[in-house]
Amino acid sequence: MKWISALRAARLRRTSPWRAALADLPAGLEIYWRASAPREYEGILGGCQKAAPQAAFFFARAAEGLLRFFDAVRHSGRPCALPSEAADSVWHAWLRWSPTSLDRFCVRHFGAPVPHVERAALVGNALLNTFAACRERDDIRPGSMRLPALFALDAQLRMPRGHGYWSRGGEIVYAHLNERGRGMWRARAHPELALTVLYAAGLVDRSVLAAHMRRREATVDGSSCGGMAFADGGDACADGGGGDGGGDGGSCGSSCGSSCGGGCGGGD
Repeated sequence: MKWISALRAARLRRTSPWRAALADLPAGLEIYWRASAPREYEGILGGCQKAAPQAAFFFARAAEGLLRFFDAVRHSGRPCALPSEAADSVWHAWLRWSPTSLDRFCVRHFGAPVPHVERAALVGNALLNTFAACRERDDIRPGSMRLPALFALDAQLRMPRGHGYWSRGGEIVYAHLNERGRGMWRARAHPELALTVLYAAGLVDRSVLAAHMRRREATVDGSSCGGMAFADGGDACADGGGGDGGGDGGSCGSSCGSSCGGGCGGGD
């Protein structure tokens, strides 16, 4: 029901770490997003229903996700990829509606505009840069495989054709979500966020990697499958795009990612 969604959205705006920035969002942005997002993102809000019951809460969560990404770009100082189509839907709407107000907002809250660049320009490690920045900003220690909030967003909102990330079996798994925002059953290890990659980047400690290797060896010894197998797993990352991204307002920009599960990004 609409009033429940509105109540949840109001609670999020009060309790979010980004409540000041959420309160500063332009009044007309959500209205424009409700009207335009269903035309660009098929299936969002159940189609093209501007007043869908879940719209208020969906928008608040997606907008918060976009703020988390802008913060990650600024904190990282490197090219970053946006791992959420839900957050991307807000960014696209804002760019169409009032790019000037978006730049002013970013200057107020993040120190500089976060320019949007298409996905073809995304560097190979942009998703890892986002993951690293989000882990640090979410205060996730190297001994934990907890998933950063931004990476969990699309699966939690059941974003149609979004990017599904989960922490499972001691590693990060990914699947391109279907039209109903589901896909965990065919998720598989994400190559750009493999434990060996995270360990080499200093994001997880040796104990996490060692524990995963022990589990994997036990699986190989105890099962003819030799590891995780997922229905339709072969295309889990086949269409892994992402949202748009941002830069630091200087020579860097943002780019939409062609890499599996990555999105648009930004940074130096």
